Amino acid sequence: MENKFVKNRVVKWVLGLLAGVGLATGLPSEAAPPAAPVPQHWISYAEMVGNQFAEWLSDPQDENVVQLHTWLQDRVLKDGQPPLQPMVARVWVGPRGLVERLDVPTVGDAGADAKVRKLLMSRPLPEPPPPDMRQPIMLQLSLDFPDSTAAR
Repeated sequence: MENKFVKNRVVKWVLGLLAGVGLATGLPSEAAPPAAPVPQHWISYAEMVGNQFAEWLSDPQDENVVQLHTWLQDRVLKDGQPPLQPMVARVWVGPRGLVERLDVPTVGDAGADAKVRKLLMSRPLPEPPPPDMRQPIMLQLSLDFPDSTAAR
């Protein structure tokens, strides 16, 4: 019964995306120049990307989302594994707003990894990145689902 309750709450599944912008320069740390302030328009764009990813990864009408959520909850509730730790995704967005490259650590299942990649790379973002924006965009992803006992 408890597992069914959680499955009915898929819509409330949370993808915590912290658009903490860590824009990589591609230089080794010892050769990197002193950190310059990140322009506000880069931060705004990264926040938009994070919000869009959260929307795509929580769409209850998308079968890939439903399957990913089911895998996440089964992993914890049936298999007794701990929730996934937050992970850093490195995102490269092309001039047309498509995610052209996505480096994200594995979640431990090839099928779930493929669903995450498909959900984040299969459609364009609402707008392209600013022309002067350094890439990749670094986003922290936290994949969770609601605790059924806390929701009661």
